[in-house]
Amino acid sequence: MRISLTGKLALGLLTATVLTGGTAFQAAFAATPTPPSDTAQSAEAAEAAMDTASQQAAKTGQAVAVPALTNENSTTVANPDGTFTETVSSGVAQIKRGDQWLPIDTSLAQDGAMFKPRVSRANVEVSAGGDAPLAKITDDAGRVFAVKWPTALPKPSVNGNVATFANAAGPGADLVVTVLPTGFRHDVVLREKPTGPLELRIPVQTEGVDLTEDANGRLLLTSTAGDGKVVASGARPVMWDASGHGKPRGDALKEIDSTVETQNGVKVLVLKPDAGFLADPKRQYPVTVFPSITLPQVETDADVASTWPSHPGDPMIIAGTMPWENGQGGDVMRSYVKFNTSKIKGKRVILASLGMWNLETNACGVAVGSGLTAERVTSPWDEHDLNWDNKPTTTSEGASTTRVGRGRTWTAPCAMGAGFLSWPVTNIAKAWAAGAPDYGIQLRGADEKEATNWRAFAASENQDKGVKPPTLAIVYTRR
Repeated sequence: MRISLTGKLALGLLTATVLTGGTAFQAAFAATPTPPSDTAQSAEAAEAAMDTASQQAAKTGQAVAVPALTNENSTTVANPDGTFTETVSSGVAQIKRGDQWLPIDTSLAQDGAMFKPRVSRANVEVSAGGDAPLAKITDDAGRVFAVKWPTALPKPSVNGNVATFANAAGPGADLVVTVLPTGFRHDVVLREKPTGPLELRIPVQTEGVDLTEDANGRLLLTSTAGDGKVVASGARPVMWDASGHGKPRGDALKEIDSTVETQNGVKVLVLKPDAGFLADPKRQYPVTVFPSITLPQVETDADVASTWPSHPGDPMIIAGTMPWENGQGGDVMRSYVKFNTSKIKGKRVILASLGMWNLETNACGVAVGSGLTAERVTSPWDEHDLNWDNKPTTTSEGASTTRVGRGRTWTAPCAMGAGFLSWPVTNIAKAWAAGAPDYGIQLRGADEKEATNWRAFAASENQDKGVKPPTLAIVYTRR
């Protein structure tokens, strides 16, 4: 069937928008400190603040926060032994309101005719029902991206940072908006098999940018200021069924043919999901339809596999090797995380550790398979245009391997439960401090010929209670 702009079954546009975007060492992963409330504006003031905090730490024998070094991604403490520990998140961890730094809280609260996240880097609005846009974001430059909807929306059910508009896209088809620290994502969840072919037409409202598509099917937002600059881009739209245990892959995943049209002066994203994929008797419903676009973009974390590209906005990233559920193949997967390490340039790095919050694993224990190896990335990468053929280069210098598996398997929880896996990355951080470009860290299976050896981690977009983002702790001195 063909659904028009005024028809009932339609599909919104996903966005995952980024707007900027000894004892103390071990404690960096044990708890998230309360962000300090003062910020110095100059390098001189920052140095003075470090002196003061260091003196106080030496006097009290306890770590002391250095407010002048707090930013949206990191906090720093002075240690009693004269060192400093910086704890860096791959994404936005806190934002400043007035004189205080507040931890990100994307849970939704109603504000009149809309819902808004309580504490978020992005200016996001989600419909509370009615004729307002389904979801809207305005960036620091005043540029606007909004998903319109052709019919009045029902009042959503809200659970934390997720708003679900039941049956809003048709019988058995829900609209789901998930607010992220830096924006929002939007999916349509088809709980039932469609009765025929679908053509999904989505009106989009923009200000300061224009929605276009490149020759490879990637969605672009280009500036309307006259320079034609691409300020944001997205991966090709895709869909997947429920057989991938929460991660789209293998024959459970399918790209969607898409075009961008102009109708009555309004840009419309047209999606044509593959009818054969949806009608396949082996298809496991629900099927999630996932168009993607960002405004603008910063690389934080992503994964890619030998059979599928990255999917920006995923709450989980995976590394290692995993067979398909149908036994007809398997994936080799690598994860990439990037941190802002500009503060350690020219510093003397003593210790550094990477922490990744392990949610799922193929088996539980302290020695699961060959483990995962962390390596320094040596070339740029774009999480919105990342596939197996263009994945970045790495070096084995400073690499380390961890074999622990925790969290849960697909069938049962592990005794340790979810929590950080850690890799010593001191030599990697030393390279960055000495001037090597910081393109992040790659995680891969130590033996990529191993049939089954994988771990699933929380991405920076994961807002589940108690979950921590990818984290880097660096202990250093000022020389």
